[in-house]
Formats: sequence, C-alpha cells, structure tokens
Amino acid sequence: MARAIESLVATAGAAIEKLQAHATSARALEAEARARLDALPPSADDDLPGVVKTRATLRVVCRSLHARLRETLRALEGARAAVDAALLAHHRGKTHVPGVAARPPEDGSSDSGDVRAFAASLARIVEEAEEDGLFAPLPRLPASFTLKTETVIEPRAREEELEIETDITHLPDALFAELSLSLGAGARRADPATLRLVVATLAAAERDVDARAALAHEIETRFRVSGTSPGTSPGTSPGTSYSSENFAYGTTSLRAWTRVVAACPALAAAMRALARDAERDAATFAEDEDFFFSEKVGEKHSAQLQKLRRLEERSRCVVFGSSTGWLVFYAALAHGVRSVGYELLEGRVATARATARTAFSFSSKARRACSWVGLLAFSSSDATLAPLGVGAKVVVLTSQCWDESLKTRVAERLASELKPGALVVDYGERLAREPAFGEPIAVVEAPTSWNAKQRFYVFQKREMTAVSEASE
Repeated sequence: MARAIESLVATAGAAIEKLQAHATSARALEAEARARLDALPPSADDDLPGVVKTRATLRVVCRSLHARLRETLRALEGARAAVDAALLAHHRGKTHVPGVAARPPEDGSSDSGDVRAFAASLARIVEEAEEDGLFAPLPRLPASFTLKTETVIEPRAREEELEIETDITHLPDALFAELSLSLGAGARRADPATLRLVVATLAAAERDVDARAALAHEIETRFRVSGTSPGTSPGTSPGTSYSSENFAYGTTSLRAWTRVVAACPALAAAMRALARDAERDAATFAEDEDFFFSEKVGEKHSAQLQKLRRLEERSRCVVFGSSTGWLVFYAALAHGVRSVGYELLEGRVATARATARTAFSFSSKARRACSWVGLLAFSSSDATLAPLGVGAKVVVLTSQCWDESLKTRVAERLASELKPGALVVDYGERLAREPAFGEPIAVVEAPTSWNAKQRFYVFQKREMTAVSEASE
C-alpha cells in the first residue's frame, strides 16, 4: 500500500504537469495572437468589415488568454507550494541514518496528518482550476489574416502535442548509430550499456519520495525559500537570493540533446574537438579510476576535489545548473567529452556522484574499459562563482526557471570571462542582450519533460573587434 506522501506526489506530479502544459499552450497562443494583431494594418475609417472583426476578436482573445495564463500560473504555484510543504512535513523528524529510528515531531503533530492536509489543499487547487475553466480547450484564432512567416498550429493540436510524454529511459541502438554518424569519433566510443544504466538510475532517483523530501528540506534550510510563510508571495521569503521556482526540476532526453548538438554545425564541431582532446589525456585519468571511486569518506572527498581541479584546468564542457547530472553524463558517455557539472543543491550533486559510482561498478564488473571515468565531475557551486578559464569551450545554461537577476549575473559574467569562440547553449535567449554574443547562431526545438517544443539557443562569444563594430 502506497504511503500518503507517495500518493500525494504522484497526484501532484500529474496536476503540475497538466497545469504546466496548459500554461505553455496559453502563453504560446497569446504570443501568436499578439503577433497577428501587430501584423494587421493600422486602424482606419475605411477598414473592411473582416479586418475590423478580426482585430476585435484578436484583442478579446489576447485579454482572455492573458487572464487565463495568470490564473493558471497562480494555480501552478499553489500546487507546487502544497507538494513542497508536504515533502517538508514528511522529512521532519527523519534522521536518514541507517539503523536509527526517526524521532516524532516535538509538537506532537503527525507527519501523515500534515501530508493528508496538504493533499486536501492540492485537491482544492485542482478542483478550483477545473471550475475556473483552466483546463478547457483554448480559443481558436481567426482563420483569416494569418502570418506568412510561420506555420500556425491549431490550439487543440498544440495541447495534444504538449501532453505527449517522451520515455527518457528508452535508448535504442539506432540512437547510438545516429550519434556515431552525426557526431563523429567521440560518439563512436560511446558506452550504451553504461549510459542506459545511468539513465535508469537517474529516472529512479526522480521517483524517490524520501530523496525529494530531503531536497525540499535543503532548499528550505539553506536558501530559506518557502511558499508557505505568512505575508510572502508563493515561492519566496524575505531576504532570500533565490525564488523556489529557481530550483524547479526537469529532464532533457539524450535524443533531444543529440538533436540540439547535431542541428548546429559549430556546436557539433566543438564537441568533436573536445572529444579528440579528451582522448589524448585518457591514460592520465584512467590510472586513477579506483582512487576516484573509493568508498572511504576522506579519500573519496580528496579524490573528487582532485579530479574536479584537474578537469577545470582542461578544455571541457561546463554545465551550470547540472541537477542530478543528466547532461554531464551525456557529454562523457555519449560524446566522449570532458564535462563538469555545477549545481547549488548538494542533494542533487550527491545523486549524480552516487550514480557515477554505480555506473563505474557496473562497467568494472562487465570488464569494460572505463575511460569515461576521468571525463566527468560534479560540484556544489554557484554558477556565478564556478571557474571558467580558457578551457570552457562549451557552456550549457539550464536557465529555464532561473530568476531574472541570476540570468543577468551569469550572462554578464560569460560576456566578460569566456574566451572568443566559446559556445553557450541556453534554454532561454537572455544572452542575445549582451553585445559580446548578439543573436544566436542557432535555435533548435526539441522535446523536454516540460515542453514538447522547447527552444534551445546556441550563442558564440565574439571577438572584441566584432563586438566593437556591432556597437557602433
């Protein structure tokens, strides 16, 4: 029989996913409606009746969609706050030390009772969302006067597409063949069996309710972020540097990541160059495999720090906001590229490192060559402080839910510190406002766990002369 917290998390996950899909649909359709409205000729006394009707309809639709999006995001915040509070209640009193019993709350309250209360709150949020029509089909835009610069997707079709789930754990042999053909030698050295194990392990960690509760506790205690504090807006609290949205979790499949890399020739070439460079250093790292994965606490910490410093001195891919390490593992096991992941939450870094140890053990037992071991490292560090240096050739920013202030600080830092020619792959387009980058060199659509058509923006750091000319 499932625990109350497991039932709540499953229910909340479905509700949040549904609300997120509708919010994405509403936002996209509102943008499309505004673009159509802007494309119409200016209002005039001799306007044709069809133009007048279309303009009026689009204005009504824009106002309606804007209000609906606002209410959907409010419901989404409430649902997330409810599940986070339930996870904190579940975590309360747990020691997480093997063989040591959890202590009951000092105030005599019941964790299961708290969880049931938050479950009732979540049910009320979903019920109100349904009553308010937030899950109803989106309005249709006028059929005439469509934009000629893009293909219009009907709202219903868009919603259905967004609800399609990609099985992130499905890694067929054909995908690795595609990697080999499109991305070259580094991909040809991929380790499919180990990568499948890594992906399955990370997917299982996503479903671990106790681990999620511990993460909610870490966010609350380290960053003082809570959506339940009286007098504060959902997801924030006085004095905190980050909103709770900053710690939202989502996944990008290997297939989606491969599509992004292969669709941008400059990025594919950079990854191939990094793979060749890593291969030349493989022997140096391979001799230290056992030390890197030692189970002795002191030795383990020393090894992790030593490997991290080594990688930070070499050409590499850098992932800011690496979460539990998905993109870092893809770079190492699928592309043969050195990669370092920086993540604020220590719990997620611990999951990434534990997954690497599991993969190393599997590879060793299968008597496989573990040359990928020296290619990856994880660190609990802030993106505004983690080192870049001359070796950061590709930087990935998982900035989809970052606070605007954080996006700005990271963008300004990359503009001043990255070397010319370095590439940045971002889940947003903030870097376009930096003269050192300008417009993206590629924009690729690929499915993620939260958006069937997530846009990935690839930027390249300009030479200083190019920056000066662009500013004149």
